[in-house]
Amino acid sequence: MISKQFFCFFLSVILVIRISTALAEPVKIAGILSESGIATTNNLPFIQILKLGVEEINLNGGLLGNPLELLIIDNQSTPIGSKIAAEKAISLGVTAVIGAAWSSHSLQIAPILQSSKTPMITGSSTNPKVTLFGNFIFRVCFVDSFQAKVMAQFARLNLKAKTAVVLENINEEFSLTLSSLFVESFIGDGGMISAKESYYNKAVDFSDVLKKVIPLKPDVVYIPGYGRDSGLLIKQALSMGMRTTFLGADGWGGNRIYEFGGQALEGSYQSAHWHHEVGFTNSKYLQKKYKEKYNRKIPHTNAPLFYDAVMLFADAVRRAGTTNRNAIRDALAETKDFQGATGMITFDVNGDPLDKPVVILKLGRFGPIYYNTIQP
Repeated sequence: MISKQFFCFFLSVILVIRISTALAEPVKIAGILSESGIATTNNLPFIQILKLGVEEINLNGGLLGNPLELLIIDNQSTPIGSKIAAEKAISLGVTAVIGAAWSSHSLQIAPILQSSKTPMITGSSTNPKVTLFGNFIFRVCFVDSFQAKVMAQFARLNLKAKTAVVLENINEEFSLTLSSLFVESFIGDGGMISAKESYYNKAVDFSDVLKKVIPLKPDVVYIPGYGRDSGLLIKQALSMGMRTTFLGADGWGGNRIYEFGGQALEGSYQSAHWHHEVGFTNSKYLQKKYKEKYNRKIPHTNAPLFYDAVMLFADAVRRAGTTNRNAIRDALAETKDFQGATGMITFDVNGDPLDKPVVILKLGRFGPIYYNTIQP
């Protein structure tokens, strides 16, 4: 029989544990992403998967006995909004920032976070300049120089393209960078750029641009834009009689491009970070957990990058054994062979993952189809 004294002691121990848990100081991180503006629909899956990752971390004991708290700070889909969001994150005393998604946004927050010595991990900002702001800035995705090179070589070797037209979104650093890098690689591989034209982010009518390039009859047209603009452009191009193969980048990822391009996208190709059929470690696990929580497939091929980003942060905190930001930065820099849903991650001296592969997708009538994986 349990004595009264032992029972009271047992209850007191439980009470102390509960009070300690309740008083545990949360580890705060900010997700700087778009909840309003033109990038809202694009960024929503990233927010969802970030929340999934944080929930999983907390179900497994949190970080060093403390719960992980995620603060989503809306960057309003603009560079200036991103700058303001970064300043807000610092004022809130976050331990790290996950984000942003678009390169034009990350290019604004990176120098601010570097100056405050706050670790930043972007999921999908591929512009090479992002991590060059300093040693507190990291990314889990490949960079545009590799992405553009892969698509240029794919056009030349796989599609036997001799001529190309490039159409760039003049408002997005992401698009402008990829455009220049593709041109350089395509010419370097012996191809010819017939024309390079630009359009505005919010455009809905591309007829002026298309009237210039349709008579050129290029073998391929490279459009390194996002889902809305690229989908609308391709649909209008086909309606105006253009017959070519359209190529895109990771900005095409997700269902949004199909909302605007529909069946006109069939036969196009894009570079991507991930697809449901890739064999990366933890990919199947993540798909299972996402389906359980949101009752659907992961809707954007960039979304798993943000799961990897928050899991990588948690891994660094545990290896550092502290929530000190300098120590976490050091642990991030020392990351080696981290098994992510989008592939293995080992950081180089710039905070970029070494040997991150590019996934080639062929766009079918109702969705992208896995085509190939290209290693650096």
